[in-house]
Amino acid sequence: MAVPSNPNTQAERPAQTHDGPAPHSRRPPDRQLILWGGTAGIGGAVLLIASAVVVGVMGLPDASDVETLTDFADIESGRVAEHFLYLGALMLFALHVAVLQRLLSTTHAAAALFGAVFAWFGLVIMAASSVLHVSTSPLADLYNAPDTTPEDLRAIEYAWHGTQSVFDTMLTTGALLVPIGIVLFGVAMQKTPAFGPRLGMVSIGLGVIGIIGAAIAVIDPGSMFLAAGVLAITVFHLAAGWRTRVMGSENSIDLSS
Repeated sequence: MAVPSNPNTQAERPAQTHDGPAPHSRRPPDRQLILWGGTAGIGGAVLLIASAVVVGVMGLPDASDVETLTDFADIESGRVAEHFLYLGALMLFALHVAVLQRLLSTTHAAAALFGAVFAWFGLVIMAASSVLHVSTSPLADLYNAPDTTPEDLRAIEYAWHGTQSVFDTMLTTGALLVPIGIVLFGVAMQKTPAFGPRLGMVSIGLGVIGIIGAAIAVIDPGSMFLAAGVLAITVFHLAAGWRTRVMGSENSIDLSS
């Protein structure tokens, strides 16, 4: 005999709601990654400061000064050291940016991603202009050759100035893009307890200073305000790198919004 179905069976079953996918538990931050990222930021700042020290100690002329071409044989070792320190700093800054993007994406994914892209593009362009001695060296050899005529000397100087202007353009472009990324990182830091609103405001301020300095250099090429922009980038990575490294040694890291 067929067993009649119980009309209350459906009612007795637990109700299932489908309000969306179950939230995934957040993975704990990788402390080794945080420590390495902070060290990269601090190390990059140290290398960039070291490159400036090399310029001061060795009395190197300004990169756009024609002395860089005419006296290249006497300053070549200093220029090579300066350029490689500068390139190393930019590489470490790029690594620090990658770690910051990963940490800040938990609270403000848009600002973290957009900030990283701006910073990476800027750093890549600046890195492309770092080893200027590679183009200066062959021109300097031609310039100092005993059989070079006065007409050729002027032509070599014009060629060197043209090459220098390309490198200056790349440096200015990179120095304009990186601070935009710093401002966006500052916005994300304000929403991240592990960094805090104070460092966020400092980062935004440094980014604004860098943007203004680079913008003035775009309007007035050769302006010393570009140095203020590079300094702002250095101070940001030093401050954010220090905070990142300290964060990696803390017992608890609050990356929640």
